[in-house]
Amino acid sequence: MSAMTPRRGFWPAYLLGGLTVLAAGLLWQGLARPPAAYGQVPDSGAQRNEMIIELRTSNQKLAEIATLLREIRDLQGVPKKDKDAKSPTPTP
Repeated sequence: MSAMTPRRGFWPAYLLGGLTVLAAGLLWQGLARPPAAYGQVPDSGAQRNEMIIELRTSNQKLAEIATLLREIRDLQGVPKKDKDAKSPTPTP
């Protein structure tokens, strides 16, 4: 070394190493974190519409069940009336 060259030491190497570690950490954090799940954001309007459609479907099915139960009730009531009306009463 000549007398004219100033001695800087190791601080630029430490600074460069620290910046490298910081950049690597930031890069790792950006790559390790999963992306935001935009498809999983709840849409309350769509959920309400889906619930309304399901309720209409269930109400329609319940109406069909009620109709079938009325028909069964009416059919069970008719034979008793027909039996009583058609069967002759025995005369002693």
